[in-house]
Parts: sequence; C-alpha cells; structure tokens
Amino acid sequence: MSSEKERKKCPSDELLKLVELWLKWDQCEITRQEIEQLQNESKWDNLDARLSHRIQFGTAGLRAKMGSGFALMNELTVIQATQGFIRHIQSTYKDKNDSLSVVIGFDARHQSQKFARLTAALFAHENIHVYLFDSTTVPTPFIPFSIQKLKCKAGIVVTASHNPKDDNGYKVYWENGAQIISPLDSQIAHSIQENLEPWKGKAWNLDILQEKSSNLISDPIEQICDLYIKNLSNLCYFPELNAKTELKFVYTPVHGVGQQFAEKAFSAFKFQPFISVDEQKNPDPDFPTVKYPNPEEGKETLECAIKTANKNNADFILATDPDADRFALAERDTQATTQTGWRILSGNQLGTLLGWWRWFTWRNKNPQVNVKDVYMLYSTVSSHILKSIGQIEGFNTIDTLTGFKWLGNKSHELINNNKHVLFAFEEAIGFMCDPNNVLDKDGISAMVIGAEMCTYLKSIGRTLYEQLNQISLLYGYHINNNSYIICNKTNILLKIFHRLRHYDQREDQQQQEISKTDKNQSEIVVQYSNKIKSHVTPDENERLYSKDEEFVYPRRCGQYNIIGIRDLTVGIEVDFRDQGKDKQPTLPCSSSTQMITFYFDNDCEITIRTSGTEPKIKWYSEISKKIQNKQTSDINSMIDTELFRNETKHELDQLVEAVIQEFLQPEKNGLIQRETST
Repeated sequence: MSSEKERKKCPSDELLKLVELWLKWDQCEITRQEIEQLQNESKWDNLDARLSHRIQFGTAGLRAKMGSGFALMNELTVIQATQGFIRHIQSTYKDKNDSLSVVIGFDARHQSQKFARLTAALFAHENIHVYLFDSTTVPTPFIPFSIQKLKCKAGIVVTASHNPKDDNGYKVYWENGAQIISPLDSQIAHSIQENLEPWKGKAWNLDILQEKSSNLISDPIEQICDLYIKNLSNLCYFPELNAKTELKFVYTPVHGVGQQFAEKAFSAFKFQPFISVDEQKNPDPDFPTVKYPNPEEGKETLECAIKTANKNNADFILATDPDADRFALAERDTQATTQTGWRILSGNQLGTLLGWWRWFTWRNKNPQVNVKDVYMLYSTVSSHILKSIGQIEGFNTIDTLTGFKWLGNKSHELINNNKHVLFAFEEAIGFMCDPNNVLDKDGISAMVIGAEMCTYLKSIGRTLYEQLNQISLLYGYHINNNSYIICNKTNILLKIFHRLRHYDQREDQQQQEISKTDKNQSEIVVQYSNKIKSHVTPDENERLYSKDEEFVYPRRCGQYNIIGIRDLTVGIEVDFRDQGKDKQPTLPCSSSTQMITFYFDNDCEITIRTSGTEPKIKWYSEISKKIQNKQTSDINSMIDTELFRNETKHELDQLVEAVIQEFLQPEKNGLIQRETST
C-alpha cells in the first residue's frame, strides 16, 4: 500500500484535467506561469485548493484573495463572471438589447483597473454601452448613483472594500441602483456556470477600449461627479455656520479613493478645507501605514490621523475606508477619559447621531409632511435606537437582514410607494444618508453631513457624547457590545452552531443552578422541528421534511434566562413565554449562513453570526433601558445618569462574556481573540 506522501505525488485524473483546462483558457502570463510552476514542482495539494473549487458568486458578487486558479480572483474568473452576467442581462432584457448600458468603476487595489477594463471590453464587444470610470478611481457609491442617473441596467465596481491588500472583489448592482439579492444572485451564478469558456476574439481583447470612434465606451466622471456633489449639497442645512466655524477637521481616506471627492464635498458645504493626513491621502494598494485598512478597527487604523490631529490641534477626525463607502468619526476627548485623547465613535453611536440629525434637519424643513409616510431603516444586528426614536416622533422604522443589499432594496420599494426614506445604517460604520440618490452606504455623504452635525452641536455648546446622552434621556439608553473572534476551521465553526441547536442540557445544568421547574420547561419547550420552512425551495423543504430534525436551544446563560430565540439559518423563531410555540421568522432565512439571536429577560438581545467574507464569528449585543424622571440640567441627575449608563454597560458586558465562554467556548475550540483597538 502506498504511503500518504506517495499518494499526494499522484494527482487525480480530475485534477490533471483542471490544470490542463486552466492552461488552455488563461491568457494572463503571470497566472499561467504560477499554475505551470506548481505543476512542475508537483505541488498537487496547492493546485487542488486553487482549481477544484470555483469562487462563488453571491449577493456580494465575488470576493477573494488574488491569485491563479478557479477559486481566486484573477483575470480568468473575472472574465467568466462577466460573460455570465452579460448573458443574464441580455436574456432579461431581450426586447431592449439595442439600448442596454452598464456602468463600471474600480478602486485603487492591485489589478482593479485591469479587471474593470477586461469587464468593460466584454460588454462593449456585445454591443452594450459602457460608462467606464477609466480616468480615475471612484468611490463605490458612485456606481449605484450612476445607475439611476444614467439609467443603466446594471453596475459593477471592482473593489474589496477594506479587506487585506491581497484581496479583490467584483460587486454587482441591478437597475434599481441597489445591490443584487436572491434569487438574482443564483440566476447570475447559473449563467456564469454556463459561460465559463472565454469568448474567442473578445476575452482579453481590449482594442475596443482604444477606438476613439467607438460610441460604446464613455467616461462619465465629470458629469457624475458634478451631479453627485450638486445633489449632496441639497442636504446642507447650515452653510453660513459651516463657513464661519473655527472647528478644525482632519480627514483620511486610509490610502483609498476618497480624498478628491471629500474635498469637493467639503467645499459644497461651504467648509474651509480640512487638514489632510499626508501619509494616507494618496491611493496606495499596499496600505503601508496600517495593518488593517478598516477605520472600524479603531485607533490602530487611525494612528496617523490622530498624530496629524494632535499636531494641528484639531477637533475632529473624519475617515473613510479605501473604497469610501464607510465612514468613521472621532472627537477630541477634552475630559481626558481615553488613553489616546480621542473618542472614536462606534458604528451604532454614529448611526444614532446621524439618524437623529437626519430627522432633526428634515423635520425642520418639512414640518407639514405626514410622518406616517416617513421611514428609517437599520440592520437587525444594529442598534434599535431608531425604532425608539420613531415610536416617540411618529415615523416608521424597519429592520432588515445584515447588509446594504437588504437596506437598499427595501428603501427602493418604499420610495416607489411614495414614502420618504430619510436614513439607513448598519453598525459596521455603513450609513445611507441620501436614499433618493444612493441606495447603498456612502462614506462621502456621511462624512460631510457628519461634519455639519459636529459644527451645529458645537454652536450650541454640545459635544457628540453630550448629544448621545441627550438622545438617550429622550428615547432610552441603547448600549452595545459588538466584536468578533477568529475561527479558521470551518468544521469547528459548524460544530459551535450545531451545539447551540442541540444544547446538552446536562452540561448546561452542571454550569448553572436551575430550578426543577425551569429544568422541566427547558426540556419540553425548546424542542422544535424544521418541517416546512418558507425560505427554501420545495425540493429542499422535502429533504428537510424527511429528516424532521429537532432542535434544543439553551434556556439560560450566566445569571439570565433566555426568553426567546430566532434562528435565521434553519427558520425558527420562538417566544418561550408564549407556550413555546415556534413561528416563521419575518426576516428572510438562509441555510448558507449561520445566525442565531437570543433574547434575555433583562431586555438584552445578542446575535451570533458568521462573517460572509472573513473567518470570523461575530456577536452583536444591545441592552435597552430608560431612565425615568431625570432633569438634564440637574448636576446630581447628570451624575446619576452616568452611573446608570455604567451599571447598564457592566450588566451587558458580563452577559456577553458569559455568552462567549458558554456558547463559543474559545479555549476548547481554539478560537483566536481579536486584537483590541479602540
């Protein structure tokens, strides 16, 4: 019998065919040589990992590390995705094939422009007009904006947002200007699978982009940039205040595309120019000054900006991520309560402030509009503060699944029904401040609108944190603890969620003292069948029905009882207080992602989910409580308020730690703690 080492030297016939197919199809010299070298060195495991699995097209389009092979981002897989996308567009709009158009842009990452040009050329070869931002990199929100203004059928932006430098992506929008959602993603994926072989004479043929006489290619940068800034200026409510403010703002695009567009936005709002972070203001695909090019990571990513701000005695730091669709904000800590001297706001805190600001400014300008037609949206794992504000002010709120594909499409539906959508956000520093023009998160608009909010609050003698406290006093405290832990092994990840759905009651009882009543109730109430789930196909329903799997969820964690759960993976929602009856969740469900929400008896909810693009298990938690009969002008009341906030936060932090230890079991499962950076 041959050894394992010897077997690895003998590739399967299937793998050899895949190597041959790659070398037949790929016309990029770099990736061809990479596969050839691996073949010559008999690195079959490496080749198997690269070739035996295809990069998956989903609602986020494509995103992966760049390199050779069907599993990675490269010229061939981009061409294959584009061919499938083109065929789907053509079949969808058969009667309009003579008037089809798309818009394409790219960020500053390695290979982004080449991927975009390969994509544009294929569309042009198919007689589809391409608005290609070829002369410069552009913010991701320019693509959904352009779709609406140029009346395109679709849009593509080549970007991996704030992912590591070796990654890239292919993000797709549909004709409504929002990201694609199911079932469109599976339809496009099917079309890609049917169009894998590169089209002869068209794939890699970029000559059509150079033909000056061609009416199939145009660069809309001047038209779109001017129109974007003009529309954005309509959301400026205090231009005189902005013009005369003495506040100093520092801005960083974190080596991304935002600098020139942030400058134009600041000028449109009548601000004096902001202070730039010299080390980071120009696009650089290597992100040399940061470990993670994601402002959400906190002080590590903002270190250069903090140094610049301290040097210039600035008041605020504004930041966008590399493709300028996310926005971060930091305020100088005049009370010296932080180590860095800066308070970096979380996504939920920023969402609270921007949501309040959009309501405050819009209502002042539209006092007669019926608030019953006004909406704000937030993702279900984000703070529910907008719901609390809406309950008092009278406007409507809707929560959606995580991601702006859901927020954008729902906003489009509401706008089409003549509703006023003012704002949407998700806790991952994504904010949609101008839904009538951009149905996606937009860091440029959020940045300049946030700066005006800072200016206004300063004019009335209030800091951002003082305003957050005012909002909490009026609408209730919503305190959050969100983070993640790294899990590099898929089998461990699945094991963790399987355990939560088949909870060992004996293990649970050993860890906690549960009364006999609770014990009996937990053994009976929390068992649920997954028969007939509305979110899956009839075939999958039949398969689930035949298995009739039962689930047993935990009923307690730490010192608190769990009063309900919502499992959007298997399609179960239940309130344990309502005789334990399960029902169909109102939010869409998907068996391809792991996501469970636990509701506790102390007004806290915690959602545990897997990341769609990174090896992470994320948790999102919120506890909401309201102080009664507090006067904001009373010094003692202010002290009591801070004490209440701290006590509530401590209660939440303790529960989150219990969830991590009892549900995720990081030591037992070999999970890697996040490098804290706040």
